[in-house]
Amino acid sequence: MHILTARNYIKSLIKAISVMRSFDLNNCELGVSDIAQRIGLSKPTTNRILATLVYGGLLEQNAETRKYMIGSGLFNLGSLYLITRDIVKVAEPIVKELNELTSEVTNLHIRDKGYSTTVLREESKHTFRFAYHVGSIFPAYSVAAGKALLSELTDAQIDSLYPDERLMSLTQKTVATRTELKKELEQVRKTGLAFQSEENRNGVEGVACVIRDVAGTAVAAMSIATPVFMTNQARREQLATLVRLGASLISYRLGYRDAVNPARSIEEIRAWWEQNQKVSTPQDISKR
Repeated sequence: MHILTARNYIKSLIKAISVMRSFDLNNCELGVSDIAQRIGLSKPTTNRILATLVYGGLLEQNAETRKYMIGSGLFNLGSLYLITRDIVKVAEPIVKELNELTSEVTNLHIRDKGYSTTVLREESKHTFRFAYHVGSIFPAYSVAAGKALLSELTDAQIDSLYPDERLMSLTQKTVATRTELKKELEQVRKTGLAFQSEENRNGVEGVACVIRDVAGTAVAAMSIATPVFMTNQARREQLATLVRLGASLISYRLGYRDAVNPARSIEEIRAWWEQNQKVSTPQDISKR
């Protein structure tokens, strides 16, 4: 494990954090002199930090008083933290259940612009594992959960996220162009399911479905990832239905009412799984 020490810190970032932390409920607007005095920096240094934070949208400056206040960027990050925390709390028992039922990696992802971030993960119970962790960030087009979330965007929004026609490749099978991505997202919109096969990592495939809040907005995506050599078409279809049910239940608990793919309890999902165990198990497949 990597242990942080004082030598690992970036001093300029520490100073910027100190500037942001100088604001509180009793001091919502502060001038340069006030901030410099609070954190023990010179006014020129404080001015440069403030200008950088304003440029990044983390602080704003009152045009009349010339004082500074918390910006919309920090508000958005704080809101994202609250939303993500609530989603993770609701999703965790369902993610764990799907992991128990399948023994496969089960993930929860959120999208930040053109990237997909893992915010919850239950590891595979198989000997063969592919390691990445909570907090891992990938190009959204390279993972199933990211594709599921991208399918909620318009073509114009996709163009804005990926201004270049060529997309960065992680493997030989990563979707190569923005045009190809758009075609794939059309299919995701029709089926409600997103797939990837060895596009993010060789030997790994996955299926995902979006999770919606009470307003119907896609706020996250659930995915199940499997080793390619341990699956077949029948199992892909089974996992696809299961991830759809899992995402539906999380959505239901967040207040969304889905009449097409209703799932109202973990017991209901478990019962469905037990009734549909006629496909080959991963162990059977790996012996072929």
